[in-house]
Amino acid sequence: MKKILSILLLLLVSASFIFAGGTQEASDKPAMEKAEESAKVMVDEWEIPFLNCLTGPIASIGEYLEWGAEFAAEQINAAGGIAGKPVKVIGVDTGMSPEKGTVEMSKLVEDALVVMGPVPEPVIMAAVPIAADEGVYSFTATTSYEYAAKYFPWAISWFSPTDEKLPPIVTAWAKKTGTKKVVQFVENYGAWPGMAAAHVIGLEKAGVTVLDDVEVPQDAVAFGPLIVKALAQNPDGIIFACNAEKVAKIVIELKNRGWADMNKILVFSSADDAALYTTGGDKINGIMIYNYNDPALDTPRWNAFRQGFKDDHDGMEPFSLSPNYYDAVYMIKRAIEETGVTGDPKKLAEERTKIRDYCNDIKNFEGLQYSWTNKGGYPADKPLFLFEIEGGKKVLVAKIVPE
Repeated sequence: MKKILSILLLLLVSASFIFAGGTQEASDKPAMEKAEESAKVMVDEWEIPFLNCLTGPIASIGEYLEWGAEFAAEQINAAGGIAGKPVKVIGVDTGMSPEKGTVEMSKLVEDALVVMGPVPEPVIMAAVPIAADEGVYSFTATTSYEYAAKYFPWAISWFSPTDEKLPPIVTAWAKKTGTKKVVQFVENYGAWPGMAAAHVIGLEKAGVTVLDDVEVPQDAVAFGPLIVKALAQNPDGIIFACNAEKVAKIVIELKNRGWADMNKILVFSSADDAALYTTGGDKINGIMIYNYNDPALDTPRWNAFRQGFKDDHDGMEPFSLSPNYYDAVYMIKRAIEETGVTGDPKKLAEERTKIRDYCNDIKNFEGLQYSWTNKGGYPADKPLFLFEIEGGKKVLVAKIVPE
């Protein structure tokens, strides 16, 4: 009898475990389905608005920034999209107007997951505060650190602080060319005066005497008086921090006045634009320029970008800033896929924050030219390149990697 009772008790306990297991499986199934449902993408197409200058004085820059973003979107869509859905870059023209920038940003903050831009600095200062107040992350990928940092954590900088980033490349130029006394042509626009100030740090580190700046008016069309003012200080080196076309015209006039040491002319990265080469022609051969990309890089990804750019821009090499919004689109893709963003309007605030937090501290991001890591919204490990222009092309002279 005891044996029979023991067997019955064992069967009862076994049944209770089976029942409990079945109950647990039944209760877990909806939870798993709920988790899968929460990770499902809720959009048919990812839309990324790009506040940009597509008309007006810097439309040529806006065009190639837009081109880089569109090229990235084409590549991503050909490879299956973002989390299985296609992506579309929507160009929003501000015409370089802060007023228009604020109007357009006010529309975008209603439902945009992220915003690329704005471009340039006057529009950034007017429009990004609106995005930051509404919790929309802005990819300010072409301005200096100092402009983006004002709106951290709701903006990202593509560059480290200017006074840390630029001095080493200027020091390298001064030492390589043996330059002793330098005058700068500086245009009071956007980040350019700050870049000129950073040049001074690099010059002083190289033991160079820094002469008085020559201010280049934004409406200047005649440059003779400016050149006379510069040469009166007897410089043996010149640095430009002004509009690309103005740089080319001043260099031509300097050469016509007998300037011979062309490699003792240094042009800053923002002037690495079509106008420098089309206006300067062979007159700018020998001058030096610094920027953030090496056109001679030989990787399949860069080669495809480079060839595509040349095909669409009359054979010209990609300009210094042309990869920035290409990389921004890829960074957004990685953030969406790595954080499980769905595009669900009900989760808009939550998912905006996910993208912000991920990108501000992204690790080992594979950019078009090199990988980098962000800490608190900006990278500290991007290299700079120094080139000499020969036959309209940039020939690498030095590469500076931050310590």
